[in-house]
Amino acid sequence: MSHQSKQRIMDKIIRCLALSKSSNEHEAATALRQAHALMQKHDISVKDVELADIKFKASNTRSAKRPPIYQIALANMIAKLFGCQNYMGNGTGDRSHIRVMCFVGLEIHSDIASYSYDTLFRQLKQARQAYIKTELKRVRLAKNKAARADAFCLGWVSTVRQLVRKLVPLSTDMALIERAMRSELDLRSTSGVDRVSKSKAKTATNDFHNGRIAGKDAQLNHGMNTDAHQTKRIAQ
Repeated sequence: MSHQSKQRIMDKIIRCLALSKSSNEHEAATALRQAHALMQKHDISVKDVELADIKFKASNTRSAKRPPIYQIALANMIAKLFGCQNYMGNGTGDRSHIRVMCFVGLEIHSDIASYSYDTLFRQLKQARQAYIKTELKRVRLAKNKAARADAFCLGWVSTVRQLVRKLVPLSTDMALIERAMRSELDLRSTSGVDRVSKSKAKTATNDFHNGRIAGKDAQLNHGMNTDAHQTKRIAQ
């Protein structure tokens, strides 16, 4: 059976299982029988159905092989709040050669996490550039300027976390997500997402504080109240 054929059958089973929770007893019983019949016919287990709920969503934002600490901080924060896992991987379709941040979780969660990441990282880059141009224009050493700009960005992410928390899903199953990742990925390739904790950029206290202030201007409204399949993406 091809992957597409199995996915179509899996989607039908999931729809039947959803209908099996109907308040209409006849409808619920019929849907449950159909789901079990399909599972038996195509040798699909309950585990297979559970894993089918977990989706891998690639962001639209291009990433370097070793992303800057503030980019990782933003991705980690979003993944954690939305009950997802994240890792560095490749885009999809004609973007398959591009390194991007990927989010793994229930479909609606990974969709919103990816959307949030793309939207907020674009704003973060703009805020960083503006800060370098105004507040750091007299800093001569490139490494000092970069470190202070990094601190600003981490402060920005710290404030934006409060904005994102308002959109947090009620619950998630991290064990199921990790199982899906183990079956699909070589997790050794995802270690780069943990480098934030080793950064010393927060030592630039004033810049971090300025980033927290600037983060109050971040916006994450467009598309968040629509169905996950209708959410408009922002291409980078």
